[in-house]
Amino acid sequence: MSVSSQLRPPRATPSAPPPGSRFDRLAPRLHRYGLGLLRGGLGGVFVWFGILKAIGLSPAAQLVVDVMPFDTGGWFVPALGWAEIALGAWLVSGRAQGVLLPVLGGHLLGTFAVLLLTPQVAFDHSNPLLLTMVGEFVVKNVVLLAGAVVVTTRPRPGA
Repeated sequence: MSVSSQLRPPRATPSAPPPGSRFDRLAPRLHRYGLGLLRGGLGGVFVWFGILKAIGLSPAAQLVVDVMPFDTGGWFVPALGWAEIALGAWLVSGRAQGVLLPVLGGHLLGTFAVLLLTPQVAFDHSNPLLLTMVGEFVVKNVVLLAGAVVVTTRPRPGA
């Protein structure tokens, strides 16, 4: 059975969409600024933590030394700090993000070595669901990694 064209309601002529909520109007702008804030925040954290390692004041320095399967001497933690400063500055610059992501991803994935190589430091009573403060410090890097993926893979305008 077919429907007669006379029974169909006439098509409405296109008009301006009804005004949305204030949030709907602000969301694109917030998103655009949010990506910049995320990039700056991530870069800032890397630079800050890197400076602390480079000048010998990082509370994580001993953890880094304890996890490494080789003798780190006095050079490794400061060198790691300088690498983190460079990664943070690179992240903030927004340049060569396709190269940065695997480097930054490798660094962040390397932090999970604590969970594998020194689980007694990361888990309370050997229970992987009971994180110690060190465990929480390491696991939060999942969020840093996700943020790094978001800001380094943002589509370019006009692409």
